Amino acid sequence: MATTTSQKLIRCIIVTPEQTVLNTEAAGVSLPLDDGSRGIAAGHAPFIGRLGAGEVQLHGVAGGTGTETTIRTFVEGGFVEVGHNAVTVITQGATDSGAMKIQEVQAELENLLQQKAVGDDQIDALLKAESAARARLRAARQKRK
Repeated sequence: MATTTSQKLIRCIIVTPEQTVLNTEAAGVSLPLDDGSRGIAAGHAPFIGRLGAGEVQLHGVAGGTGTETTIRTFVEGGFVEVGHNAVTVITQGATDSGAMKIQEVQAELENLLQQKAVGDDQIDALLKAESAARARLRAARQKRK
């Protein structure tokens, strides 16, 4: 996705309770909504949505070398607000997808699959943790391609 000086950019901010993880501009943003993925570009209609566990991808980010790149950040759910040429992601946790190690994420998933849960609340929490671990594993494997 090549940007030109005439192409409008969208500001993307990712925040956790501890810090601002990312604050940059991109030509487009892909979001992992709770009910599916959604792409955002400059001029997109405003909305508020609930995020699922998955990758926020920023496409067409200008790099220091003058080339464009994609930034991939794994978020653990949360909320997104899309406003006038701005995307604000509020999440409990965000990790650079490129820093995730497949072996560690695989071990985490295997550990979760061995756990037992009793009662609706524990079962729901375990299923949510397993789903998030599977999403992390997909993100970790994606960086290899």
